[in-house]
Amino acid sequence: MNDDMTRERLAQGVSELESRGGPPLPLAESLHKALDGAVFPLSARQLTWVARENEAPALVLSLLGSLPRASFGSVDAVARALEGDLEATVPQQSASSR
Repeated sequence: MNDDMTRERLAQGVSELESRGGPPLPLAESLHKALDGAVFPLSARQLTWVARENEAPALVLSLLGSLPRASFGSVDAVARALEGDLEATVPQQSASSR
């Protein structure tokens, strides 16, 4: 999977979250629930497996599936990797629009 496709999938996931009723859970909270009981370090494939076992939403599974083939030492490391990709694809609000 190339970087453009990955960024597109992440942007679509963010759009899906924004379109749902009610405020979305912060990414870190969603990941903690999806990866409950995980024993780190884990690969991206293993993270996806754990999240499936924990019946994580499709969006979380999709985001985990877009991670690079690497080993992650904690849920926070996973969140940082995903948030870095999200920040690169989602326009940030300017300070004046907040």
